[in-house]
Amino acid sequence: MQVIQTILKAITFSVLISLIIVNILPTTYRITVTEPIAQNHPHAIKFMLSTRNWVQAISVLKSSKIQLLSMQNEEKVGGFVAFNHSGGRVDATLVEKKELELQYHLRFHEEHQAKMRIYLQPNTQFISIVIHGEVLSPIIGGLNALLTKYYLEKIIQTAINEMNSQLQLQTMGRDNNDD
Repeated sequence: MQVIQTILKAITFSVLISLIIVNILPTTYRITVTEPIAQNHPHAIKFMLSTRNWVQAISVLKSSKIQLLSMQNEEKVGGFVAFNHSGGRVDATLVEKKELELQYHLRFHEEHQAKMRIYLQPNTQFISIVIHGEVLSPIIGGLNALLTKYYLEKIIQTAINEMNSQLQLQTMGRDNNDD
């Protein structure tokens, strides 16, 4: 009987320590991804700053179970894109559009929000994506922020690679048509 009580105390202590550690994790995160874009394409800037192209690049990630739910006026300020994924729904609203920059407000299933900035660095062939997020869940928000940071970084990296591949394919197709 005493062995069972000792085991229960150890389990209870472990659970409490785990909860304390999880709640100490920061509930905010920052992601910065900077990558070169495919060169020698006359429409590279327009292509890389198109919401529709980002949606298509993210849609390639079938294994991550990301599904497009709706797109409304996606290329205009106030435009809206909604995704469904294994963790819930993500709404992206275009809040600012400049010549070399897009800014979005992201909302993840009512308990998490982020600001995403996609911009081309002037006089270079680099694109940068910066995301500042905050998880509003009081109990495991820090753990959720850590996981979100990891997955979003991988999704963004894959989307940039996909978009660069599409630009290179368009360039190759254009070069073949010139022959």
